[in-house]
Amino acid sequence: MTDNKKVKVSIIFVCTGNTCRSPMAEFLFKDYLRQKKRSGDFTVSSAGLEAGKGDKIMPQAVEALTILGVKHNPDRKAKVFTVQMSLDGDLIIGMTDEHAMRCDSDNAVSYVDLIGTRIPDPYGYNTQAYLMCAQQMQTGFDAILELADRKLKEKNS
Repeated sequence: MTDNKKVKVSIIFVCTGNTCRSPMAEFLFKDYLRQKKRSGDFTVSSAGLEAGKGDKIMPQAVEALTILGVKHNPDRKAKVFTVQMSLDGDLIIGMTDEHAMRCDSDNAVSYVDLIGTRIPDPYGYNTQAYLMCAQQMQTGFDAILELADRKLKEKNS
């Protein structure tokens, strides 16, 4: 059996501004992988297609992650999705079909592909909306891990 620790699969969550959905997905998925004892197999990050460089994660996102007991960086700054990310990402997860399409990568899928619905933008809403968004994203994590494991197997063969 191949030692899967040698090769990592890069997973990138993508939304519009990288201040709400995608950073929450990043922190939530890292927590999910920790619980599954799979963190060593993957690198997980996030970016925004129209991110304002240096914009901070929304306070409601921070509050939702805190309520859920998920380790996160409350000072996290938004990252702009780049062409290099589209080339390097082994698995790119768009919050909507449009996000996935705009990543211009064969490795991009959307939450619509994973759970049958897009992840609505909670921007401008209260913490409860962010919690609902987080819970909806989490319903796709098993499917994301399954796709990531396929990529890992490909990279190791």
